[in-house]
Amino acid sequence: MDFSELSRLASGHVEARIIQCAVRLGIFDALSERAQDSRTVATTLRVEPAATELLMNALAALELLEKNGELFSLTPVAATHLVRRSPQYLGGMILFDASLWRCWEQLPEAVRTGKPVRPPNMYQDNQAETETFINAMDSLVKARGDVDVLARSFDWHAVSTLLDVGSGPGTYPIELCRRFPLLQATIFDLPGTLQITKPYVHEASLAERIRLVSGNYRHDSIPGTYDVIFLCNIIHGESYDENQRLMAKLYSNLRPGGRIIIKDHILDHTRVTPPVGAVFSLLMLLTTESGRCYAFEEVKRWLQQAGFSDAQQIALPRPLTSSLVIGTK
Repeated sequence: MDFSELSRLASGHVEARIIQCAVRLGIFDALSERAQDSRTVATTLRVEPAATELLMNALAALELLEKNGELFSLTPVAATHLVRRSPQYLGGMILFDASLWRCWEQLPEAVRTGKPVRPPNMYQDNQAETETFINAMDSLVKARGDVDVLARSFDWHAVSTLLDVGSGPGTYPIELCRRFPLLQATIFDLPGTLQITKPYVHEASLAERIRLVSGNYRHDSIPGTYDVIFLCNIIHGESYDENQRLMAKLYSNLRPGGRIIIKDHILDHTRVTPPVGAVFSLLMLLTTESGRCYAFEEVKRWLQQAGFSDAQQIALPRPLTSSLVIGTK
């Protein structure tokens, strides 16, 4: 690493805040139809013209807008991921990251105390927070193409029953059911989350094939027996011991020969690589009781102690930053 890279890392919050601001104000949406000058955009969005020009110049410098004379237009990546009506819109995730701004501001306090700086409630106490969080998960998965990768990384043709624990918006079971007509899915999640999930399922016209079951996997029983159990971004929010208990519980929900599929940031033995997992562990410090990202050997140990065999890790291709860990009953 040289000085320039260090400087870029140390000031990375500036670029993030510029993008978050532009998404919140609707800058990219205002340019979705045609190139416009900054004053026209400011008038449309009812914001101050001179300040808007400064923001749009900065976005052009970040290569999210193109500037030709006084006219601004979208770059391809902005048109694909930053316009609300795009099927690969990332804005939901960007706005969720913006909502965590104050949490990151308190990182020194979290490191001093080892305690979260916000209620570790999985965003369940406030409906607006719940909606922001759940919509962010849907936005990220669709923008990045996670379901396409998952569909290719496992043979779903022989799977008839799927349990998705902590599914959030239900993006994975919805898309998998669309691709595999014989698949029936059950989503088990918290009641506040399922209020957001239900419209996603109904909009997809899959209410007859996707069952919603309310509960807390930490202490509630989970009904049914399944061919596959899927946990996406669940283990990083829980302690080592809670994850061990969860694997033991889910073992009883699988038929013989069934598979458990865990998708998460899986670290190597150093807990430094991949870097995104090491960094993400700090977000878990800020927002959960004792969550973090785990190494493959730790996940493998939970599965073996629960009775699973043949635990294997499958690295997923970029732009995904996670892996699959699969165990067999």
